Amino acid sequence: MRKAIFFDLGSTLWDDYPVVQLTWEVLERLLMQHGIAASRADIQAKAHEMIASYSPSLNRAVVWQYVDGDERKYQQIMAELIKQTKGRFADPREFSRLNPLFPGVHQLLDGLSARYALAVVSQHFAEVERWMEIHDIRKYFRHLSVSDVERLYKPDPRLFLQPCKALGVDPREVLMVGDRLDNDIWPANRLEMTTVRVLADPYRIQRPRYPRDVPDFTIGRIADLTDVIERIEAQT
Repeated sequence: MRKAIFFDLGSTLWDDYPVVQLTWEVLERLLMQHGIAASRADIQAKAHEMIASYSPSLNRAVVWQYVDGDERKYQQIMAELIKQTKGRFADPREFSRLNPLFPGVHQLLDGLSARYALAVVSQHFAEVERWMEIHDIRKYFRHLSVSDVERLYKPDPRLFLQPCKALGVDPREVLMVGDRLDNDIWPANRLEMTTVRVLADPYRIQRPRYPRDVPDFTIGRIADLTDVIERIEAQT
């Protein structure tokens, strides 16, 4: 029997693709300021290359590709990129506009939280708990395992083991739900969790490198998770 369900956040419970597109827009301007010519289409194509190569941090990988090994320039561009995009989230309405919840999330979490221990495993900023409050979903989760708080970054399996310890569950009793094969599915598979991939932009283009990347289930929208859980529990 599964006792707990762990969720990623971006592209899993809320749609952060508008933020990704905003990031490309801001990055185009920043690169131009540093004398680097790159159109929005160029940046998107480079991002898709980095996704296909399983780069853990998409924005950092993309910026590094453009600065030709200049670490000082890399640090300057990254600092300004984070400031300009993250700064938009200070306004709750703007955060909600750029990160809308996927349809059915409240109903899904309300039903699941009555039957399972829910936790978040997210490669996010420390402010993510406040962002969850904006969406009124923090109340459903018993534990948050967030990279910038724990100083552990996906795909490090230790980030996934922390909520197991906090909730008193064995990894084999956990269902992990996320959109990325590299950062969500691979580490959870290593720990023998049951894995569910949600197909969402921009990571829907990822393809497994080898069997450890393959999820147990794949769904086209988070609202379909209920059907998957019913199938899993019917087998136990």
